[in-house]
Amino acid sequence: MKGFTLIELIIVIILISILAGLGIGLLSGTDGFAPRVAMDQLLNSLRLSQRLALLKQSSSELLDVTLSQTSDSWNVSVNFDGAELNSFDIDRNRVSMSGSTSDFASSCDALPLITFPVTFYLDGYGNHVSAARVQQNTNQRLCFIGDDSVELCIGPSGYAYAGACEP
Repeated sequence: MKGFTLIELIIVIILISILAGLGIGLLSGTDGFAPRVAMDQLLNSLRLSQRLALLKQSSSELLDVTLSQTSDSWNVSVNFDGAELNSFDIDRNRVSMSGSTSDFASSCDALPLITFPVTFYLDGYGNHVSAARVQQNTNQRLCFIGDDSVELCIGPSGYAYAGACEP
């Protein structure tokens, strides 16, 4: 009787699965994930900054998160009392950023592009305030636009989350 042994069949299945795994990795690019990755990195930085502001609990000093742009990246700098606590770059990968404090219904493409540098201030209670220490009363909507669009919202309480802002 002629045929394949069970070991031969298992080896062929293993080889096919390895080749399929490698092939899928080569076909999928990272450009489709670029807006989500950029948003996640900024979101994590804003959440960490709010925690740091709460730890400092300084009524006189503000913690600020400053976002500046170069041709291929955004630089995020977290500062407290004039001292830099953290700084890192987010790779742009052909992603643009738009935003609004009043338009929560339009598509991300309809919003104006962000003018850099942009700074978000947090007081000692973690609240989103202006540079003059005035409590913000609206949400800050940020859109990361690439092959896909994702949104980030910063509430007046300073809490940042992924998703659409409510008016």
